Amino acid sequence: MLLTAAFAQKAKGKFPETAPAIGASVPSPIEGWDAQSPIAAMDPKRAVRLINFFPQPDWVELRRGHVEHVNTGTLLPVESLMSYQGVASDKMFAVSNGSIFDVTNASAATPTASVTGLSNDRFQYVNFATTGGNFLYAVNGANIPQYFDGTTWATPTITGIDPTEIIGVNIHKNRLWFTLVGNSSAAYLPVDSIQGAAVEFPLGGLFNLGGFLMAMGTWTIDGGNGSDDYAVFISSEGQVAVYQGTNPASVATWAEVGVYDMGPPIGRRCLTKVGSDIAIISIDGVIPLSKALVFERSASVKISLTERIQRVMNNSARSYRDNFGWQLIPYPRGTRAILNIPVQENVEQEQYVMNTLHGAWAQFTGMNANVWETLDDRLFFGGNDGVVYEADRGGTDVGSILRADMMTAFNYFNSRGQQKKWSMCRPLLTTDQQVQPGLAFNVDFQEDAPIFVPTTTALQQALWDSAEWDSDVWAGSVATSGQWTSVAGIGYCASIRMVVDVRHPNEGEAAVWGVSLWGVGRWSELDGPEVVLQVNGFDLIRQNGGFF
Repeated sequence: MLLTAAFAQKAKGKFPETAPAIGASVPSPIEGWDAQSPIAAMDPKRAVRLINFFPQPDWVELRRGHVEHVNTGTLLPVESLMSYQGVASDKMFAVSNGSIFDVTNASAATPTASVTGLSNDRFQYVNFATTGGNFLYAVNGANIPQYFDGTTWATPTITGIDPTEIIGVNIHKNRLWFTLVGNSSAAYLPVDSIQGAAVEFPLGGLFNLGGFLMAMGTWTIDGGNGSDDYAVFISSEGQVAVYQGTNPASVATWAEVGVYDMGPPIGRRCLTKVGSDIAIISIDGVIPLSKALVFERSASVKISLTERIQRVMNNSARSYRDNFGWQLIPYPRGTRAILNIPVQENVEQEQYVMNTLHGAWAQFTGMNANVWETLDDRLFFGGNDGVVYEADRGGTDVGSILRADMMTAFNYFNSRGQQKKWSMCRPLLTTDQQVQPGLAFNVDFQEDAPIFVPTTTALQQALWDSAEWDSDVWAGSVATSGQWTSVAGIGYCASIRMVVDVRHPNEGEAAVWGVSLWGVGRWSELDGPEVVLQVNGFDLIRQNGGFF
């Protein structure tokens, strides 16, 4: 009778009082967000969810926040940011409400527009160095192109085509090439020129799927006799025409290499130079051109940079393809490639972010960006409210709460089919804050375990003239800690969810002494404190049940 009762007790999923406690550990999800693997077979070093945490090769860390850089005062979306790379100095310009503003330097004052009266804020641009100087050359498909020579803005004189139809620009073999609105032809100017007679270059006969020319890029490859630049033209239907040579007016110096098929591109900003290669944002994911031309489209998932998040990438492409704001930008200082996803045009955006060191992905929210740009290795974005923000700066998002949310892969702990009861968990954190993360255990592929998330107030580095001597903190010290927390869960496999809310300690006040950088930070802006938060892994305690 006693044996039968004990057997029945285990069969109901209950655990005897004498069941030993077993320790276990879960690695930090350093391989990043995985939205492609089967959920029951996901690598323990990956995450079902990784929002506002960034995977490094050795740990996962809280992303940094963003601060206001310049407010254009338009209250309307900033849809273009353009960097001028000059000989003596660099500049950055923002386009909003039909005007171009110089937003190079952080300022609390509203800037005066350098150019007004534009009918489209969505520019594509290049920096073009000629014997006549260095130019930022910008086009929008509605106005005559604009160029900046380091001092002033002006418009070029272009004949042979309607200059207001130029919507894309590329540099190839020391000449400017143009993409035209709703046209399958490209056009080009004379060598070393920013104006003059443009010559149309028809491509429609190569695009047997129809459509129009979406974008042009330059692809550098080594054909065996040294590297060479190839002209790449991509249609709205995903057909790619590749040419080799220098002068398109002569058959002796210009030749077609081939025409290839891939997934249709997304947006006018679909091409990004990545080293010698070109990355293309398409409905099949972010595809390196070098691989797209040698693999069938059916194999695109395997060659895509977004392979690990392909399911959500495909869903986003299907749902938001027609929204303005798609962009891929490298950010070398942060070892990141940032893919901007316009969830709701001019209202809400999020980012899929890859660590370029090891290809791990994360999802960033809270930064509603129409466009991204880098200047002097710093990262900026144009908001929906007329403000240019600097990202990767400070501990919170313009003083608001920064929420980070991770959910590890479901783990059977090497005992599939055996029921387990989890009772304690501790995250192993390296931080300079008094962090109180919310923890929950989701079992057997459920994701609705209740969680309480205390708000962590970033340590207040002392304010000049208001701090209490020997009381307020002048500088946070970084230390590793792990505090045990009670959790509850009974099941065969489990996933740890951790959520952190970080709030700025002095929202609406001036910059923090010891945090704002002298000569960089503005005393009138809400900047800092910096927050160090690294997740190194998790320890937990469980009891094993029966195989029922």
